[in-house]
Amino acid sequence: MKRIILAAVLCLAMVTPVFAETSVAWERLTVDQAVEAAIAASNDLKNYDDSMISNNESLDTLKEQFQLETDYSRALSLAVQIMQLETQNSQANNNAGLARDKLRISVMNMFASIISAQNALKLTDQTLSIQKRQLDVTKVKYSLGYVSKIDYDTQTNSYNQKLISRETQNIAIQNAFVSLNRLLGYSLTRQYEVVLDPQAYTPMGDVNLAGAVSSAVSNDISTINQQGNVDVAEYKQEMYDSDASTDTRESVERNLSQAERNLYETQRSVEQKVVSAYNNIKNQEIQYENARLALEALNLQLPLKVKQAELGKITKLELDQIYYQIAQQEETIRSLTVSHAINVMQFNNPGTL
Repeated sequence: MKRIILAAVLCLAMVTPVFAETSVAWERLTVDQAVEAAIAASNDLKNYDDSMISNNESLDTLKEQFQLETDYSRALSLAVQIMQLETQNSQANNNAGLARDKLRISVMNMFASIISAQNALKLTDQTLSIQKRQLDVTKVKYSLGYVSKIDYDTQTNSYNQKLISRETQNIAIQNAFVSLNRLLGYSLTRQYEVVLDPQAYTPMGDVNLAGAVSSAVSNDISTINQQGNVDVAEYKQEMYDSDASTDTRESVERNLSQAERNLYETQRSVEQKVVSAYNNIKNQEIQYENARLALEALNLQLPLKVKQAELGKITKLELDQIYYQIAQQEETIRSLTVSHAINVMQFNNPGTL
């Protein structure tokens, strides 16, 4: 009699419970649309623009004064001030361009995080469905004396923990939208269907790492800006006149040494970022290959599992566990494809690292 009851309940347990989802028609938001909004809302970019406007006004005044100046010491001071402001303008312009590039990376990373969190929630629902059906079976087994109370309570606790975890995942998604809206200058409660369409996965291939590092050091905005500081310090030293300057020669030389040290440290930092980025990309490619092989193995098993389920040799619950594992690996591959593409973009534009 127990076996008949157990068999009946096992059949009922094959029915997949459905977790209620609210269907909301969210507006679509592309990366380009989000980047445009982020640029418009960026306080840093506004500050760079204000700085350049202010510097240009000061430059016009200084250049007029320089043309009319007849006193040598005063002319020398004006020449140094003009070079400093021109360097600051160049640096502000460089920083503004880099800030725009970084905003695109930030938007793409936020989109990727939101999509990954939403997909993780779907996988959690699949897990909950499987766990709930397993729990129903265990409950019957417990009532018939086939499992102990501690085993049943342990499984119940695990299921309840997963339910709580699902709620924290929902909150994480909401917080991700809050962060995105703050970046875009939108109302913090808005939500979207974020659209992120990376190119198909392509391994980075052979890279001349030494050449990439050398190129990055030469072209990175931070090193260019620091080189500007060195140029100003060198100009001050070249133009130094003890009779006209209010600074001592020693202080001028110290300023130059400090600027050169800062440039060296900046170059070293860029080198480290590029090498680390390269290593991270290669590690991701290993992870991608492992996930691809794991998915391939699951797909090879699937036809056999489907046939076994049709013949009653395995339950639908066991078959659904295979489908869940496949979905999990597919999401891992999708996520790695996106993050790999973003990381390659940053490797090719090291200033955004």
